[in-house]
Amino acid sequence: MLSLSPAREYMLVVTAATGLGLLASAVVFLPRSPSWYVREFFRSDWKYIGVAWLVAENLPSLAEANRVERTFTDAVYAVEGGTVAVLQSVASPPLTWTLAVVYLVAFPVLVPLTYFALKSYASDRDARRYAVSYVLVVLLAVPFFLRFPVSIPAFYPPAGVEPLVFVTPEVEAGMLATDSMLKAFPSLHTGLSVLAALYARKTTRRYALAAGGTTALIVVSTFYLGMHWLVDAAAATLIAGVAYALAHRLPPESVLPFPGYRRLVARVRD
Repeated sequence: MLSLSPAREYMLVVTAATGLGLLASAVVFLPRSPSWYVREFFRSDWKYIGVAWLVAENLPSLAEANRVERTFTDAVYAVEGGTVAVLQSVASPPLTWTLAVVYLVAFPVLVPLTYFALKSYASDRDARRYAVSYVLVVLLAVPFFLRFPVSIPAFYPPAGVEPLVFVTPEVEAGMLATDSMLKAFPSLHTGLSVLAALYARKTTRRYALAAGGTTALIVVSTFYLGMHWLVDAAAATLIAGVAYALAHRLPPESVLPFPGYRRLVARVRD
């Protein structure tokens, strides 16, 4: 029997759950069969989604390699104090598990689903503009990860916050293997979710309401689970708004895929 490390088991379970969640959501919210979206992905969408994925996966990792000599967590805590700890005062196992699923699975479902919702109900151009906005959010956030590292509340003892996101040892091992927990400011979970909610307004009322509700749950989950400060969410919301505005001033075809995209893909694959 194949034996997996806890970290690999975590990645496998989250990936499978995300895939199933995306498939189920596509059936519920999108007008065409999932096979049509798969064909469209391989026909043209991979260029835009691929760039966004490469940027999101690789640029924040620069912060992991960055040697942190000091953090600015004290400054963040001085601004908001124990607000996050207050939110954990209502903690219960069912609520913790629900919000952990929202944080770990609903977020990676919402982001690509919104791309295909835009493609279905708005236009290909809006979907591509959304991909540009996604890249801009990450690009605007990375300098803060590098120059303004902030620890998550759960790893800052004065805050009195528990790492409720670690619902199992596998989740803890998987997250700690891929994240330094020093990239709290700004919150990409919040920024990219808010961005999805902004673009969802271009689709149907039904999907916009679902995306807005999911975004609200994702933001709450970041606090409740001990992963982010309120300041992180406020900054991320501002960044999402800036990225949304900038993307509407740029022709998406002139930005993505950027020159050298194929070379970057080949380098990452190697």
